[in-house]
Amino acid sequence: MTDSGKKTDHTPLLDLGPDQILPGLTGTLTALGEKPYRARQIARQVYQRGILDFGRMTDLPIALREKLTAAIPLLLLEPVREVASRDGTSKTLWQTRDGGSVESVIIPMERGHTTVCLSVQTGCALGCAFCATGRLGAGRNLSTGEILVQALHPLSRLGLAAPGADKSRAPNYVFMGMGEPFLNYDNLARALRVMNHNDLMQVGARRITVSTVGLPDRMIEFSMEFPQMKLAVSLHTVDEGLRRRLMPVAKKVPLAELIEACRQVYRITGRRITFEYIVLPGVNDRDEDARRLARLTEGLPYKVNLIAFNPVEGLRFRPPSDLEVERFQKKLLEVCRVAVTYRRSHGGDIAGACGQLAGGKVD
Repeated sequence: MTDSGKKTDHTPLLDLGPDQILPGLTGTLTALGEKPYRARQIARQVYQRGILDFGRMTDLPIALREKLTAAIPLLLLEPVREVASRDGTSKTLWQTRDGGSVESVIIPMERGHTTVCLSVQTGCALGCAFCATGRLGAGRNLSTGEILVQALHPLSRLGLAAPGADKSRAPNYVFMGMGEPFLNYDNLARALRVMNHNDLMQVGARRITVSTVGLPDRMIEFSMEFPQMKLAVSLHTVDEGLRRRLMPVAKKVPLAELIEACRQVYRITGRRITFEYIVLPGVNDRDEDARRLARLTEGLPYKVNLIAFNPVEGLRFRPPSDLEVERFQKKLLEVCRVAVTYRRSHGGDIAGACGQLAGGKVD
């Protein structure tokens, strides 16, 4: 079904594209003998306040709430449990209707801001050597609605469900959870259009970041369709042989092809690329690694986010100390002459940090 197509009885509301949502709601209301104007009320409650239970929509008559509950499934993922970290991070384990599981994370940031980390698959076929999700193997793609449930859920948690809530406290969203976003491109793109729509979630494009291992065709397609959204590329090394060992996708996408795609993305968007770089001490943090990165990316506007490897049971790498990361950061600043940040992880004590999500493993 395309976004311009008509709603069918078998398509959940949250799986619809932005052009289908109001017509779909109007059709359901008409079939229930209700007034069509209620469609906009319902859409505001769901997409702007994150209310995924018709029983809580108190501006609707009780009888209508009961009809809608029977007619329209909203909670396409079942929250199994939520765990909180000492640093304020919270992780939710969700169960899919077919028995799979997936995790999302709410991360408190500086100055009262919040970042929500979303997943797009129940596993990952790409098998990166430093990632817990990759150890699960291929799962299945999440539907648009299953992605949006993760995005809507925090709005109530953050006090944004009430009418007149301060929208400046709305979260930023990063697609850095379980799965490779560009292997689920159609559902991802539909979710992004709903999130960014002025009449629906109203999330500014620059508050959304999509992370990829580096799939050139999809990178370019994404940049053409969503030029204001941020793109983060998992780089992690510019040693071709090492990259193939760490990231099997490199066997199909050599570094030269990936960097050329990054250059093309910049020509399309005019926005610098973010390279994510997990620091594996003694593996990819040598001075020569910094110099190779500088040579490979000469003339490309970009910045680097350094991330300390977070421990994953069964993986042989060790987490670096702050001093080790800061030493590599200093070297990159010296030779690359671009912005290099050290993104400290949150939620490590609940296996909620970068690279630790494993869909059901809650310590």
